[in-house]
Amino acid sequence: MKLKYNGPLTGEVSVPGDKSITHRAIMLASLNKGKTMISKPLLGDDCISTINIFRKLGVNISIEEDSVTVDSPGYEQFREPDEILYTGNSGTTTRLLCGLLAGLPFKTVLDGDASIRQRPMGRVIEPLRQMGVNIKGRDNQFTPIIINDGHISKVQGIDYLMPVNSAQVKSAILLAGLYAEREVRITEQDISRNHTELMFKESDINIDVDDKTIILKPNGIHNLKMKDIHIPGDISSAAFFIVAALIIPGSKITLNDVGTNVTRSGILEVVKMMGGNIQVIDKAQHTERISDIIVSYTKDLRAIKIEGSLIPKLIDEIPVIALLLAHAQGVSEIRDAEELKVKETNRIDTVVTELNALGYKIEPAIDGMIVYGKVKGERTRHTFDSYGDHRIGMMLAVAALIEAAEIEINQFEAVNISYPNFIEHIKQLEGEL
Repeated sequence: MKLKYNGPLTGEVSVPGDKSITHRAIMLASLNKGKTMISKPLLGDDCISTINIFRKLGVNISIEEDSVTVDSPGYEQFREPDEILYTGNSGTTTRLLCGLLAGLPFKTVLDGDASIRQRPMGRVIEPLRQMGVNIKGRDNQFTPIIINDGHISKVQGIDYLMPVNSAQVKSAILLAGLYAEREVRITEQDISRNHTELMFKESDINIDVDDKTIILKPNGIHNLKMKDIHIPGDISSAAFFIVAALIIPGSKITLNDVGTNVTRSGILEVVKMMGGNIQVIDKAQHTERISDIIVSYTKDLRAIKIEGSLIPKLIDEIPVIALLLAHAQGVSEIRDAEELKVKETNRIDTVVTELNALGYKIEPAIDGMIVYGKVKGERTRHTFDSYGDHRIGMMLAVAALIEAAEIEINQFEAVNISYPNFIEHIKQLEGEL
């Protein structure tokens, strides 16, 4: 994909539905007996992988332009698949299903693409084993993962201290815990995204949250009553336009109906810390907080340090945040972000490599990166690579908007994982590609 752009971003756009929430809505709607309408879902490659897996389990799922209808016989009537359940590039699908499939009375096998086969799954396998789940993976760390091979799991409760901040691991434990006859208690070091807990509550599952401790009462699946759900816009997708508008002179945009859950809105905190021109207008508070975001060009952005409890709130936005920091005055740091190493790519390496090739000055750190703002040299090449990572691809596209010069991005189709109409929305904001 070759990209070239001239002029400011103006106008308004509604980014696609939140990927994390869409996955969870499809899963709970499939467990639930009956029909559930999911409006404004993300229909990117990752969520389609989740849909296809539940179809193989016997769930009828129909896709319309702006909605998905899940008509399920209920988890007790799921049929045993006669093939491997392919999760594609989706870490969320893979890890959450390890928990969800644990309580089913048959064998299942999960596997994904080459990227998924390199991503750590031991962090999910270990706590599930402690819960009595019959689960194993390649070297007990990677896919393919086999569940209930030889004997059916009898899922037990657990009192688990999370060794890493991972909403996917937490959610896998909670989904397995739906089948448990004893209480499940999870304690986090820092609060991670809480979409699963909120959706459980909305679905009449007995779950309590006290600061960093989550308590799921026994046999929660018997109380499950999934309701129709509206998916807010994905703040991780909105982040790319937020950064572009802050940096490109003359820009002013409105992002409509974005999910601004406090456990996900770290980028809004970062922009405010940097002195960026941003306004968040709350519109609704259903299961999730929803807001309009107005952002405009800001000439003087301050360098900052991002670390600690802020990291889980913006872990997926760090690639494009690094680009934003490169346009601030002074030296910025991102710390406590070792989790970047086990995303679709090692995002510390890929961000540093590609932005340095664009002429920025960024140094890798063992747990993040150091960004030297307002230091811009010449590009060392004209062809760049997403490495098959959707967020790296979109970060590079934003860099192309800022550069106002043509660049070529290899494997740009990876953006279809989370933002299939990304290019269309740039054009909607008066970009020319």
